[in-house]
Amino acid sequence: MSHLLHLDASARPGSVSRRLSAAFAEVWQENNPTGRRTYRDLAAQPLAHVDSAQIEIMTRMEATGVRELVAARTAATTEAERASWAVTWPLVEELAAADTVLIGLPMYNFSVPSSFKAWFDRVAIPPLIVDHATNQGPLSGTRVVVVTARGGAYGPGTPRAGSDFQEPYLRAAFGMLGLADDLTFVHAELTKSELVPRLAGFRQKAADSLAVALDTVAKAATAQPR
Repeated sequence: MSHLLHLDASARPGSVSRRLSAAFAEVWQENNPTGRRTYRDLAAQPLAHVDSAQIEIMTRMEATGVRELVAARTAATTEAERASWAVTWPLVEELAAADTVLIGLPMYNFSVPSSFKAWFDRVAIPPLIVDHATNQGPLSGTRVVVVTARGGAYGPGTPRAGSDFQEPYLRAAFGMLGLADDLTFVHAELTKSELVPRLAGFRQKAADSLAVALDTVAKAATAQPR
């Protein structure tokens, strides 16, 4: 059975990134009527950031060479560690169970929202990191689709292209977990042009960008993981 893990991270309920991720999820469900969809709203229900207890667990796993998820499940040894691991482990299980991961992500200050970073830091545990000898890991083969909304323009050739720290960070982060082989980005740009008067001249470009993004998302949702 296909399993979609759907994450949203925008602080705004009616955001463009939420619209794009919802469009993908709708088409995906139509094409996978018996598929399972797990949804997390990282902004509405924010996760606690990684604490010293989880750092202790991960450091101990690295030091002792724990590479299996079955062993990691019971890696917490103190009350504080067990409390922290109770937050982390359901996230790890959801990610490990998915064959497609969909992330609706706005650009905040040139990068990702802290709500998403909190999720990623929770799930990036040693057993999920790729083996450096083979560059493969438990998540290798999982498909990841990231749909983003950017207030400005950050594509190649634009004045702010060098200020896009969102996609490069995500490529590196997902690569660490073996999720870079089937990784798709869909960007809707200039979304602030509808709200900010000085950007009004870019409204048609913003509309065109959104239309292309919606079309790309619909097509991507029909594709199967490699």
